[in-house]
Amino acid sequence: MGRRSVIGTTDTRVETPFTEVTDEDVDFLLEQINARMDLDSLLTRDDVIAERCGVRPLVVSAKGSDHSDVDWTKLSRKHAIETDQRRQIVTIFGGKLTDCLNVGEGVADEIEALGIPLEDDLRNWYGEPSAAARNEFYRQARRMQLDSYQSKADTEPLTDRLWRRYGRRGFAMLESIREDPAMADDVMGSVDYLRVELHSAARSEMVTKLEDFMRRRSKIEFVVHDDDIHASAGLYEVAEILFGEDADHRLVEYFGGVDSVPSAIRAESTGLLRLTDTAGAG
Repeated sequence: MGRRSVIGTTDTRVETPFTEVTDEDVDFLLEQINARMDLDSLLTRDDVIAERCGVRPLVVSAKGSDHSDVDWTKLSRKHAIETDQRRQIVTIFGGKLTDCLNVGEGVADEIEALGIPLEDDLRNWYGEPSAAARNEFYRQARRMQLDSYQSKADTEPLTDRLWRRYGRRGFAMLESIREDPAMADDVMGSVDYLRVELHSAARSEMVTKLEDFMRRRSKIEFVVHDDDIHASAGLYEVAEILFGEDADHRLVEYFGGVDSVPSAIRAESTGLLRLTDTAGAG
């Protein structure tokens, strides 16, 4: 995940979707990775930046059947696709990220069977535009020396990153950076997320809460320590770009109250000092 590593996963059957990473999970994963990598020093809990945990539904053949003797670890790798012809809804049950291409092909077949045409398969890498479009993007990026805006030497070149993340949408980002070089700045200083990317997210991602952006849309919380996030005055600009006049409320909501907003961020907005602890209401 960029300059960071994601280690996982555990595979534990649970009876409720409301779960969290346990101490046993952390100890197990650290033990496994330390046994398999030649590291100068062993990884410990102090090296953990963030955790995430989710539940994947298991797909069974029919209601009421006795599945007590079924090997659920095998079930976890299966998926089912259900199509409602009348309402033209395609639903996916189960499935794993490692099987996403097969799941996607099945969904595409069902959508076409509903009479909804899909783009022709150009045999490019999944979802990537044509080679001609890629070459033109890289040509424009070279002419404007896009990679020279990079602030960290050990990160992916900006040209590669913008193309990988956005494809054709990257052309509009190049234009924005040409018009205003500040659009290529890393707003928070340590998250490898450009100002132009924030504006793009504000226009197209329908972000409703700051946590939604930080944890799901951008994955910033998974690659940056909480201490660095809390010390970044740039987080206020992130909220301003995403939420406009509602930025103060969303920041207070994100941190769980006015008094919890870090001083570095509070200093960017006198508005925070006037808010009561009712952010997010309405």
